[in-house]
Amino acid sequence: MDELLIGLAALLSFLFGWNNSSFLIGNLRGSGSLPFTVAVLTSVIGLLVGTLLEGSKMVATFGGSLASTTTSTILLATLIVSVVLTLGLTLVDLPVSFSMIMVSAFLGATFHSTIPVNVARSETVVAFWFLAPAATALLTFLVYTSVARSVAGFGILTIDSLNRAGALVSGLAVSYTLGANNVGMIYGGTLAGVPVSYEVMLLLVAAATIGVVTFGRNALGGSIGDRMLSLSPQGVFSAFVSSSVIVWLGTQFALPVSISQCLLGGMLGAAYSHVFSAVNRRLVGETLSLWVVAPLAAFGLSYVLAIFL
Repeated sequence: MDELLIGLAALLSFLFGWNNSSFLIGNLRGSGSLPFTVAVLTSVIGLLVGTLLEGSKMVATFGGSLASTTTSTILLATLIVSVVLTLGLTLVDLPVSFSMIMVSAFLGATFHSTIPVNVARSETVVAFWFLAPAATALLTFLVYTSVARSVAGFGILTIDSLNRAGALVSGLAVSYTLGANNVGMIYGGTLAGVPVSYEVMLLLVAAATIGVVTFGRNALGGSIGDRMLSLSPQGVFSAFVSSSVIVWLGTQFALPVSISQCLLGGMLGAAYSHVFSAVNRRLVGETLSLWVVAPLAAFGLSYVLAIFL
């Protein structure tokens, strides 16, 4: 059973890398600050370091947190549903909220079992889903305003150099926190309750890397940076840094945080801080709708699947 769970987790990590290339690469490319190769390398390094250094903090995300314990059947249902929904949303070029899907799938399968759900902890996680993007938007607005004022008197060449350095640093930061929180969460949904295996963590990072490298240039790679919002390099920097702070805080409390929620909140905070940003309201609306539809679908599918496993 462990081999099957690890295999599904690796597949989910691959899809995770594919889908999140929209944020990791799409925004860096959309900012015009970094070429594709550098954006990929930045993302991979951040994912690897974040997963190895802090991914273990998310091991008890499911069994031991949302529920007192768990079973292989529950984890199997969680991973299967997460893979199916992630693949489906990725194929239609929509960013996936991994924390929402995995947590909801886990709760659906657990509800079918005799294991009690930790209601208080579940409420905390759900509340953070709504607080995180709002907090990121506010923080991004403040950061962007400060950055814009700071560089107002600089020359064009100086600003260009700062933009490139800022894109590199903020890209590393967001990929680091994404590895720590989201890849750590996938690991926690695979081998919950057992000692941390860094070999498995490396496997998950490798699978995510393949997803980023293989599909990052096309498909979802430009959906956020090119189709949803038009941001200046300072806007990208502000959104990435603010998102990294919020996701990192969630990791310290073992709270699964959706990087797509934080980054969308951050990008909107940057976009509405000045009048020259173009916002694709249709795509934003579709993404926001998924924050309701996807968790409900994950819960229901996992509940039904658990009946037959």
